[in-house]
Amino acid sequence: MAVLVAAVVLLGGLVLVNLLLTGAVIRRLRKITKDSLAGAVPGNPGLAVGAEVPAFSALTVSDTKVTADDFAGERTLVGFFSTDCPHCLPKAPVFVTTARDAADDGVRVLAVVVEGERRPAELLAALTGDVSVVVEGEGGAMAEAFEVRAFPSFFLVGPDGTVAGSSLKPELPTAAPSPA
Repeated sequence: MAVLVAAVVLLGGLVLVNLLLTGAVIRRLRKITKDSLAGAVPGNPGLAVGAEVPAFSALTVSDTKVTADDFAGERTLVGFFSTDCPHCLPKAPVFVTTARDAADDGVRVLAVVVEGERRPAELLAALTGDVSVVVEGEGGAMAEAFEVRAFPSFFLVGPDGTVAGSSLKPELPTAAPSPA
């Protein structure tokens, strides 16, 4: 009888350890999946080329209102970054360099920082200079309007308010060829 009790206790302990390890593996897989989705390379990072940017309203960190109507008349480069994205912070300085070059060519530049679990201080520090910055929470007006699927994502909006190019690289997206 003592052997049977010892075997049941041992088996119960093994089942408990297995349950704890399984829970730890599931938590780790969820974190890996979330991190990998942040760096996933979809076929299209958001709004398709040629799509009109839907109406939205947001405020920059300097309290300037930004709407879809502001894109009319000039080309605008819009970069989307997330505080939870491990790829965003390293690409921010490249985006700032691209922004300076684009500004010399008459392109307006706007960065959108989507605030997740982490605070945006590091990204805001990296996005200094000639870049206007909007900070919004997950599901914010601009990320929803551009249908952002991955971070970082970059869109070139034409003077007619439609997406002229999009990319997952912080360089200026090339405009799609115009129909003949």
